[in-house]
Amino acid sequence: MISSLSASNIDDAIDAIDLATEKTWDKAAMGSKAAQIDSHPERRFKAAFEAYKERETPNVKKEHPGLRKTQVDDILYKQFQKAPENPFNQLTVAYDAGKTEKMAALQATREETAKRLGS
Repeated sequence: MISSLSASNIDDAIDAIDLATEKTWDKAAMGSKAAQIDSHPERRFKAAFEAYKERETPNVKKEHPGLRKTQVDDILYKQFQKAPENPFNQLTVAYDAGKTEKMAALQATREETAKRLGS
């Protein structure tokens, strides 16, 4: 068990709260979280990018006036590569992964977060 957690930014603080308030990692709790893991992020990439592009285009045009549409699209694509909405930036497993592999991926993610925030 972790004795204390420290966070230096808002994302780390949210992760620390999640670690501190989660229930024990029994099989039932992990089973419900394992069902939420995305097995096919490539299927959702195009739709997620289109939604991101529609939402962020006015901001990019405001920051960079006078750019052509293709230049704006290039900027948006580069930003989307780092965005949390990108399905490839979320927890994924192989399409044929079983429940045990999904649970192992969740446990590994939890341990990595605990190692990063633990002191």
